Amino acid sequence: MTAKRLLGELLVQQNLVDQETIDAALRIQAGGNRRVGALLVRMGKLSEDQLVEVLATQLDIKIIDVNENFSAEMRRKLPRSLCRKYDVIPLRMKSNNILEVAMSDPSDYQGIDILERFTGNVIEPRLARQSDIAAGTVKLIPYSLSDFFSWDAGVPFTRIAVAMSLVILVVAGVLSYRYIHNAKFGTVAVSNDLTIYKNHDLTLSFDSKGTVKLLGQGVFAKGAYAVTFKDTDALNSFLDSKRADFSEDQLEWLEWVVNKSTPKKE
Repeated sequence: MTAKRLLGELLVQQNLVDQETIDAALRIQAGGNRRVGALLVRMGKLSEDQLVEVLATQLDIKIIDVNENFSAEMRRKLPRSLCRKYDVIPLRMKSNNILEVAMSDPSDYQGIDILERFTGNVIEPRLARQSDIAAGTVKLIPYSLSDFFSWDAGVPFTRIAVAMSLVILVVAGVLSYRYIHNAKFGTVAVSNDLTIYKNHDLTLSFDSKGTVKLLGQGVFAKGAYAVTFKDTDALNSFLDSKRADFSEDQLEWLEWVVNKSTPKKE
C-alpha cells in the first residue's frame, strides 16, 4: 500500500502553492492546533474548493453533501460550539457504536479524539466543504445550554450568558422583595380621594376628608367588621378596645397603616 503523502507535498506537486508558502503556514501553525489547509485558505493562497479536492485525493475519500447525509436524530448530538470549533457536523449513527461525522479536514486527528471522548462513539470522518459545514451548523444544529456556558462558545456567548444570569438574579431579587414586602405590608391602592390598604384579611381605607373604614375579620373575633371612623384617633380607640380580637401580625400591620396614614404634626 502506498503511504499517503503530506498535504503540503500534494499542494506543491500540483502547483497550487509553493514550498515557501507551505513553510510560512507551518511556522504559523507551530504551537497551535490550527490546520495547514485552513491556514492557507485564510491566507488567501488556496481556495476552499482546491483544498477539499486535494484532501479527497490525499485521503482517498469522496466529498459528501451535508444536507443529503444528515439525520434529524443528530440535531443535538454535538453542541453548536463544538461543531464550529472543529468544522464538523454529526451525520448519523451506524452499527458498532460508529458515529459518522462530516469534517472539513478528516485528517484532524486531534479533533477526532476530542469528538470521541465527548460522544463516547467511534468517529468515522467524512469529507465535506467547510462552507457547507458552516451553513449546516446554522441550519441543522440548534443552540444548547452548553453553547452559552462553554468557553468554546467564545467571548460574545460568554457575555450573553453572564448578562442573562445577572438579569435572572435581579428579577429573582425583585420578586423575592415584593413577596416579602407584600407578606408583611400587603397591598396599597391609591385613587384621587381614597387610599386602600389590604392585608391579613383586613382592609383599611382612608378618604381625603380623614374618614377611615375598617373591613374584615380579626383572627380571634366572632364576626366580621364593617366600621367607619371619623378619624384615626377614633380608629385607635376602637383597636385598643378590641386588641384581643386580632393576631400579633394583624395588630402590627394595623399600627403600621395608622402611623403611615396619620399626618405628622409640625
